Amino acid sequence: TNKKTIPIFFDAHVDTVEPGRNIKPTVDGNVIRSSGDTILAADDKAAIAAMLVAIEEITKENFPHGDIYFLFTSAEEIGLVGVQHLDFSDVRAKFGFILDSHDKVGKIIVGAPYHFKYEIKVKGKASHAGIAPEKGINAIKIAAGIVSRLPQGKINRNTVANVGMIEGGNATNIVAEECVIIGEFRSHNLEHLKRIKEKIENIIEQNKKYAIDIEVNFKELYKGFSFRKTDEIIKFASKAIRKLGIKPEYEKTGGGSNTNIYNQKGILSITLSTGMQNPHSTEEYIEVEDLVNLTRLILILSQLTVKD
Repeated sequence: TNKKTIPIFFDAHVDTVEPGRNIKPTVDGNVIRSSGDTILAADDKAAIAAMLVAIEEITKENFPHGDIYFLFTSAEEIGLVGVQHLDFSDVRAKFGFILDSHDKVGKIIVGAPYHFKYEIKVKGKASHAGIAPEKGINAIKIAAGIVSRLPQGKINRNTVANVGMIEGGNATNIVAEECVIIGEFRSHNLEHLKRIKEKIENIIEQNKKYAIDIEVNFKELYKGFSFRKTDEIIKFASKAIRKLGIKPEYEKTGGGSNTNIYNQKGILSITLSTGMQNPHSTEEYIEVEDLVNLTRLILILSQLTVKD
């Protein structure tokens, strides 16, 4: 035929968070809930279920479609680890749809932040706290001064920062020789990221005179992405959602997903909502209607791969 096709892929991650063992879902009318002792694991098993049913429907109905890849990835919840071990040359797709966002089906995530982690190591000097505390340099005390000045919370509408861990010392009768501070910052704006990094470095520099040594290491966990409503991939997804009889919604997120990794590998990808609500909690639930709509959305997107 003269019809052209668009290769696409779908992604769902198979791992879940705790408490996620011995899950006993309860069905109440149109709603599937956790029993209250565990998560439901709709994040991301709802997407897996929809993908499996969609595969059955596509093979049974055998309607015209382009190349479609279904990717089941692992270790997403611990930092997008599994997807990074894919052989991306095997994913010969123009667009990717990562089924991994909360709220009712119909939402498109058009942007996600760049994400950096940092570790600050403060080195002081040990001494007996009861006999000669004045001979020591307390790394915890210096670290406390640093933490009080580090960027934290919502910096602006595009940028957040957090100090998440602090650890140091060996015993109450020893002036603490070492202390480690671990934090992160995220932003949709690269200039804002640069400013936060510089601020942290300046704080370290100003406190070095109090310590034997202070060092800081930054690690980029993943790059951000941003799309406009006029971009082809957004128009493609929007058309499919409208065919469901749902009005598309567009949102930027503050979290990361496999979508970040695909985009930084040069594979245009967006995240779509699956219907899961209150993920990562024992209050998690999903409506049956959304499970059905998610499956239908996969089928519609698959059929849109054929261009007249």
